[in-house]
Amino acid sequence: MKKIFTVLAIIALTGSIAANAAESRLENYVNKKLSPITEKEKEFNSKVEAQQKANEAKQAELKKQQEERQAAREKQRQEAQARRQATKDAIQAEKDYWNSVIKK
Repeated sequence: MKKIFTVLAIIALTGSIAANAAESRLENYVNKKLSPITEKEKEFNSKVEAQQKANEAKQAELKKQQEERQAAREKQRQEAQARRQATKDAIQAEKDYWNSVIKK
């Protein structure tokens, strides 16, 4: 019984060591074959991230330009409104002057 148990223990131990060695070799082989793919994936991800940052910067610049154009349009609108009001005021002053001259 002890001999059978010892033989079975040795077989189990040997099998475990052999399986571990095979797994280690297999793991090394898989890592070796996958490392170029992993590197390409990392490069691709870094390119995508750089492109995203560039797009965000471009969008921020476009938004800034849009806000500047909007501010310029608002300023022009206010200036035009001020000119119209000045014209109305001048016409009213002219009317008042002539009305006062005629009534005298």
